[in-house]
Amino acid sequence: MEIAVLFAILVAVFLYVMIRGAVEEKSRRKRYRRQLKELYGSFPDRTYSPEELDRIARYYWHTCEKDRGAENDIDGITWNDLAMDNVFARMNFTQSSSGEEYLYAMLRRPVTDDRDGRQEKMEAHIRYMMTSEKERLDTMMSLRDLGRTGKYALSDYLDYLDELGVRGNSMHYGCILLLLVAVAVIFARASLGVPLLIAAACFNIVTYMKEKGIAAPYVTTFAYIMRMVHCADDIIKHHYGPEMEDYVSTLRSERGSFRDFEKNSGMVLKMNASTGNIDELLFDYIKMLTHIDLIRFNKMLHIVHENKREIIGLAEDIGYIDAVISIGYFRAALPYYTTPVLRTGCDSPFAISEGFHPCIDSPVANSFSQRRGMIITGSNASGKSTFLKMTAINAILAQTIHTCAAKMYKGNYYRIYSSMSLRDDLGSGESYYIVEIKALKRIVDAAGTGDNTPLLCFVDEVLRGTNTVERIAASTQILERLSQQGIRCFAATHDIELTHLLERYYDNYHFEEEVRNDDVLFSYRLLEGRAHTRNAIKLLEIIGFSKEIIRRADDMARAFLADGEWSAE
Repeated sequence: MEIAVLFAILVAVFLYVMIRGAVEEKSRRKRYRRQLKELYGSFPDRTYSPEELDRIARYYWHTCEKDRGAENDIDGITWNDLAMDNVFARMNFTQSSSGEEYLYAMLRRPVTDDRDGRQEKMEAHIRYMMTSEKERLDTMMSLRDLGRTGKYALSDYLDYLDELGVRGNSMHYGCILLLLVAVAVIFARASLGVPLLIAAACFNIVTYMKEKGIAAPYVTTFAYIMRMVHCADDIIKHHYGPEMEDYVSTLRSERGSFRDFEKNSGMVLKMNASTGNIDELLFDYIKMLTHIDLIRFNKMLHIVHENKREIIGLAEDIGYIDAVISIGYFRAALPYYTTPVLRTGCDSPFAISEGFHPCIDSPVANSFSQRRGMIITGSNASGKSTFLKMTAINAILAQTIHTCAAKMYKGNYYRIYSSMSLRDDLGSGESYYIVEIKALKRIVDAAGTGDNTPLLCFVDEVLRGTNTVERIAASTQILERLSQQGIRCFAATHDIELTHLLERYYDNYHFEEEVRNDDVLFSYRLLEGRAHTRNAIKLLEIIGFSKEIIRRADDMARAFLADGEWSAE
């Protein structure tokens, strides 16, 4: 009787733990879903370590190295000039590693045409997810279950499997045969069979532990692939509208390649996990003696080697929808946005209405319409660099996520380059000026490479790393050459001389400030024409330099403007 009561208590405790765990998990999922709903229309609150950003970028670099060129991509200088890591962080609402890796790669790969209708399809998917809350949240919960890979990108894990190589099962089948022979010998001659069985068991266990040590680290890759398969199954089951039919069809086709992989996964994925239950311990000894999980591991490894492209394809399909939803969240968080009007050819005007920098809170918007390049002058801190970055970032967003931080965007498909936030290269010993002229040379060289897509470039403080006379002379020739090559260049400078020397090739715009009550106030509004104000000496005064320094500096500047010569008196 006591045994029956004890058994009933144990069963009750077991059921209580199971039910409570299920209820808590359901509650957690409900809270997370509600949180996703409430966060729609806000920017993500997440910081990234350099290691995380490096991991996220690995898929992009992997595909550049293995599958495609990168002549139209956003290169490293431009990406860093524009602080595109911050732009990525501003929009990354993805729930999975596949999603954030795909979104990052998308930002680095502007499309240069839409002949295949890719952007049109993506736009339909973005709009559907923005307007269909239930389906959006259902999909995000499925993606949340997929989660992230951890320290390494999926492409890294697949490369590590390549390093593992092809592993056959001959040795493992030999271990099973050795065990069977030992059992058979026992029936024929027990005195010989028992020692042989012990020896066979010891050999199999030692061999198993060695081979498991090699295989175990790679089980993580298999586990993530299976999570992708299950995620695809969940997404396929959701009831989407006809706008998503093409996507679901593609995902279903990709998922069909993983039937055999799934069959072998159950035992292998438990290779590194054990709850300590008696039945599991017994099964562990069976696996040590027979190597059956290692045999299945090698089968799965073979399937991965044979279907690597399909695995990457599945990751891309899942990552795509995660990125699409993230773009929708980004749009909803912006004060306003527009979809771009993009054309091929070189004659279309480049125009932005009320464009703003998406990473600045309470930004000042600016508008322009250009058929050729632009030289921008103005005082320090007046808004020149921010305007260049706003324009460049919107050009990238137009050709990547089909979304612009503006009320209107029209332009060509461009190849986009910049030379802005450069610095000395201490590693190679190169000065700022050397780094700068190399950055400009790459833009000049790019005009003669790739397809016929026109170049759009942004240069901040042209050749600031050298003296005034040579800077103006060299800047004039470089900017003139860029214009003659058909490159639409937006350049900011303090050298008013350039606005006169290059007015045949560039339109002049400027930013200005107002000095009021011993303070300098900026409107950050783009104005036509060249700048007529300066504030560097005034800023010295506001910061607190002595009146003597301010007076003498002012006198020297006025004297130079009057007669064109410097005097130290």
